[in-house]
Amino acid sequence: MDAVDLVTREQLRAEHRFEQHRKALAAKPVPQSATDCAECGNDIPEGRRQAIKGVQLCTECQQLTER
Repeated sequence: MDAVDLVTREQLRAEHRFEQHRKALAAKPVPQSATDCAECGNDIPEGRRQAIKGVQLCTECQQLTER
């Protein structure tokens, strides 16, 4: 087996692991989006709730958690 074969086999394994991970994430139930922020209690705009399924934080609190 040459180097190209090894790389191809490893690439196929990586793609398989990625696909399995993607399927597992897709199968997880998504919680309902909150109407009020779990941190500060402010309203979460409808557009944000539609864009990010299961959102629990307003944009300000989300930014603070990502720092």
